Amino acid sequence: MVCPKFIYSFRTSLLANCPKKLYKYRTMSTMSDLKSALSSQINVAGPGHVWVPTDFAHLGNRDAIDKTLQRMVLAGDLRRIDRGLYDKPGINCLTQRPTTPDYRAIIDAIARRDQLRLLVDGMTAANDLGLTDAVPARVTIHTDARRRAIKLDQLVIDFKQTAPSRLYWAGRPAMRVVQALHWLKDTLVSDHDRIVNRLSQLLVDSVQGAAICQDLRNGFSVLPAWMQSLVRDLPGCDPLGAVPMTLPVRSGVKPPVDPTWTKGVRGMR
Repeated sequence: MVCPKFIYSFRTSLLANCPKKLYKYRTMSTMSDLKSALSSQINVAGPGHVWVPTDFAHLGNRDAIDKTLQRMVLAGDLRRIDRGLYDKPGINCLTQRPTTPDYRAIIDAIARRDQLRLLVDGMTAANDLGLTDAVPARVTIHTDARRRAIKLDQLVIDFKQTAPSRLYWAGRPAMRVVQALHWLKDTLVSDHDRIVNRLSQLLVDSVQGAAICQDLRNGFSVLPAWMQSLVRDLPGCDPLGAVPMTLPVRSGVKPPVDPTWTKGVRGMR
């Protein structure tokens, strides 16, 4: 049996006398630690998340992170979706093939990496919200920069350069609601009740319901008049409903009086 002390002494002496082997030994140790840290962060996030190298900037320098990600792809631990986009795919129970990445996670990752404003098209937004059964074959993302398309099996993500003035709702909580209503404009009269009921369910049950309502109130003035009338029918989204009935009197100026309210009071007499 070889003595452990002899092995330790021999390895230390060998590394000390050979700088190249010492550098390689330290590099392998560092890369192994970095891979463990990356794997831990990826596993905590769970499936469906798309990663970019900058998500791991706190773990090491960029070159080491890029090399570690490449090795994890070669080992089958990660999948490279596109340049600088990685995920840990699940396995489809029926086809036994890796699942297709979620386009929403992809555009979120691109927005984080490139600091872009990304606005999803109306049909895709309506499908995401359950307002239409139409399934888009191409997802169009409006942005203020040029980007090439990304192909995901049966789905293609196109990036369309758009004027910054048209990207007000890009990346905002209410982005999909506003975009879906634009796409459904021609059917709002006939499908008004169905659309309002569906959006009301989302606003009440969704984790982001409160943020969406607040965002619609904040951006109410930039909505077209026809959309404002529908947004007022959504619970908690009417900006007038958020204004208190009584306003403080300042500098001798009386608060405005709602004529419909005073008319109702007179009718009760």
